[in-house]
Amino acid sequence: MDNALLQWISTSGRLLGAVFYYEPEDKRVQPVLDFFRRTDWTKDWANIDHPALINGLTEKGAQRDLSQDYQDLFIGPNALPAPPWGSVYLDKESVIFGDSLLALRDFLIAHQIEFIQTQNEPEDHLGLMFMLAAYLAETKPECLAEFLSKHFLTWAYRCLDLMAEQTDYPFYQAMALLARQTLKDWQQRLDLQVEAPQLYR
Repeated sequence: MDNALLQWISTSGRLLGAVFYYEPEDKRVQPVLDFFRRTDWTKDWANIDHPALINGLTEKGAQRDLSQDYQDLFIGPNALPAPPWGSVYLDKESVIFGDSLLALRDFLIAHQIEFIQTQNEPEDHLGLMFMLAAYLAETKPECLAEFLSKHFLTWAYRCLDLMAEQTDYPFYQAMALLARQTLKDWQQRLDLQVEAPQLYR
């Protein structure tokens, strides 16, 4: 597998994963937010469609209270417009901790991958899945195609489409557009065929 592509999946996966997983005031995401607040960050990102649009949204979003936006999109208490867990989309009951999460856990066990988490968060969280793709690119590239085609790309586009519709949250709207394009780039460059499952949201 192309080392440059694996490096790109590692880098872009970790950046996007941090944005979607960590609250904006978390020190682990501060350098990432600083990167996306640069006016020229799109030069460092491979294969972006409409970079001016995405950059404009990140600039607009940087002027807002991202903590409140993160709360509204990823925590609640109101209904989440784009829930970040895979089983919400893949499970007939649209619940977290559904059958698709159990299948992901079987994949992790089979490949001896252990999550170290500080909270009771389902492993199929959008941010964790991006970071897992990065980890696999770095340490177990032979598992990457299976993970992406069977456990992540099956639902991620739908989640990101819903998030990209949230015009009240321009920074996360931009990140959703960027993440979708990045996943498409990974899929195309890895030549992955992804079966379209029944989605329930």
